[in-house]
Amino acid sequence: MSETTRAATRGAAFWICYAVTVISAGVSVTYSVLSVIDGGLEASDALYATSRSVALVVMALVAPMFRSDAGLLAIAVAMTIVQGIDSFIGAVQGDVAKTVGPAVLCIVTIVAATFLARSDRIRSED
Repeated sequence: MSETTRAATRGAAFWICYAVTVISAGVSVTYSVLSVIDGGLEASDALYATSRSVALVVMALVAPMFRSDAGLLAIAVAMTIVQGIDSFIGAVQGDVAKTVGPAVLCIVTIVAATFLARSDRIRSED
């Protein structure tokens, strides 16, 4: 594999993982904000969820500024955990949409993060 191909693969892996992570964080913050809107300021659980979701989306959005694979992977892992737990909660509540949507985002994030992690390993074998 040529150096140009390796660099292109690594760049594609980074941006794919970035896009998936931002989408996942965006969906998470959207649902959190909607919960706050539905429950008002008395819904303290929704407020706490929103504060954490906002932090994750901000971190995901600024990841390209530092161009750090490790930083992006850490955010991707956090989003995988969040979406996995959201999927479990949806299953417990018996809501198919709140089960399948987060499960799909969880799996896609795992695939994208694996692609990024493997591209980094391939690059460092040289």
